[in-house]
Amino acid sequence: MTRRQALLAAFGPALAAAPEGSRQATGVKIGEVSPVSAIVWTRRTSAFNRLDDGILRRRHIPRNLDIRPENVDALVDQFEGACPGAPGFVRLHLETVDARASKRLTRWMDVNAAADFTHAFRLDGLRPATSYRFAVETRPASGKRSDEKIAGAFRTAPLAHTAAPVRLALLSCQKYSRMDRADGYWIYDSIAQWSPDFLLGCGDNVYYDTEDPIANSVKTARHHWHRTFSLATVRSCLQKVPGYWQYDDHDVWDSDCWPGMEDVRTSPLTMSQGQSLFREQVPSPEPGKPLYRRFRWGTALEIWLPDSRAYRSPNPSPDGPQKTIWGPEQKKWLMDTLRASDAQWKIMVNPNPMIGPDHKGKADNHANPAFAFEGAAFRRWLKQEVGGNVILVNGDRHWQYHSADPETGLHEFGCGPASDGHATSPSEGEDRRYHKFLRVKGGFLAISVDPRADNSLVCEHRDVRGGVVHRHVFSKS
Repeated sequence: MTRRQALLAAFGPALAAAPEGSRQATGVKIGEVSPVSAIVWTRRTSAFNRLDDGILRRRHIPRNLDIRPENVDALVDQFEGACPGAPGFVRLHLETVDARASKRLTRWMDVNAAADFTHAFRLDGLRPATSYRFAVETRPASGKRSDEKIAGAFRTAPLAHTAAPVRLALLSCQKYSRMDRADGYWIYDSIAQWSPDFLLGCGDNVYYDTEDPIANSVKTARHHWHRTFSLATVRSCLQKVPGYWQYDDHDVWDSDCWPGMEDVRTSPLTMSQGQSLFREQVPSPEPGKPLYRRFRWGTALEIWLPDSRAYRSPNPSPDGPQKTIWGPEQKKWLMDTLRASDAQWKIMVNPNPMIGPDHKGKADNHANPAFAFEGAAFRRWLKQEVGGNVILVNGDRHWQYHSADPETGLHEFGCGPASDGHATSPSEGEDRRYHKFLRVKGGFLAISVDPRADNSLVCEHRDVRGGVVHRHVFSKS
C-alpha cells in the first residue's frame, strides 16, 4: 500500500458525507498543487446539501411562470441542484498527516455575493512530497457559532530533481443531463479508487449553452457549476484528489466560441464574464496571470495546460500562417518552455484535438481544416525540436481514442466523455491511417510513470467503472 493509499484508507470514510450542520453544499476543491503550495477552494451556502427535488428541466416549469431568459434568474434557486450561497466567514485548519510540522489556522475570510460566496485559500510554504489534511470551517457572522467543518486531504508535488512515481487522470465533457447514477457520475468514484496524484479537468466541465437553464446571465451560469460540483460522487472525489482545470467552449461561453463572436445562445452573458466565472469557480492562477501554465512532477513529468479560447482567431477566417488558436505570445511560451524542459516525459493537455481525426465539417481545432496550417506546423516543430518524449492528450471529443499522426508519428489520446450516455461516434468512423484504438463510450485516461522502475510512461483508457479497455506503453531507458 502506498503512502497515498494509506492516507485515503485512513481518512476516506470521513470525507464521503457532508455533515448536516455544515454550510458547504458545493464542497471543496484542491488545486494547483506544487512542491511548496496549493489552493483550497470553498463556498459558503445556505444549507448543507443541494436542492434535490426542484425543477429538473425548463419544460417542467409551471405554465403560469414567465420563462423568458431575462426572468430565469428569479427561478434558478428553484431548479434541481440549486445551492444558494450565504454570506459569512470561512477559515482553514491545516496540518501534516505525520504531525511533524506546526498546525496552521488561517484568519477568518469574508465571503459575499460579489464572488458568489467563494474563497480560495492560497497556501504557501508547504513541504514537498508531504501529505496534508485540512478542514474548512464557516460561520454566519463574527462572534457567531461555527458551522460543521468539511475535511479534506492532499499530497504536495515532489521537487523537480526527485525521481518520484506519478499517476494522473484526465477527464472531460461532463454533461449534467448525461449523469449515469443518481448521485453523479461513476467516473469520479473510479478515479478516486484508482487514487491518482491529481486529476486534469480539460474542459467542458459544465455546458452553459446546451442545457436547461441556458446560461444567459452570471447567476444562471453559476448555477451550472453549483449543481454539478454539489453531486455526491464529485464532492467526495475532489475532497481527496487535487485537480488542475482548463476551460473549453461550453464552460466559458458558447459552442466553438472565439473572442468577438456574435449571435450566441448565451447572450447577453459575455465571454469575458465566462472567463471570470471559471476563475471564480475552480482553483486557478491569481487574477492578472494567464490561464495557460505548466507544472512539474519530479523528474518524470512536466505538464502544459494551454488556453485554446482566449487568443484564437475567428474560426471562419481563412487558414494560413497568421491564423492561430494560441496567439503569438502563448505559442512562443509553449515553444520556449517545451524546448527547455528536461523532464523525462512532456504532456500537452489540449482541450481540443491536435491530431484527431475529428467530425467531418468541424472547424474549431487543429485536427480540422480551419486551423490546419498552425496544427501541422506545430506538430512538425514538436518532432524536430523536442523529440519523441512529447505526448498529446485531449478532451472535447465524445469518444475514446488513441491516434498516431501519419506524418510525424506523434501520439494523441482522447479521454472521452464522463459518461456512456454522452458518447457519440465520429462521423467518419474508424480511420486506420490514424487510429490505434477507438471506442464510442465514456471514461477517463489514466497515465502513470515510475522513474524508480524503467521510466516507461503508461497510458490506459479506462471505462467509467475504472476497467482498462486500452493500454499503450512508451518505453524510455
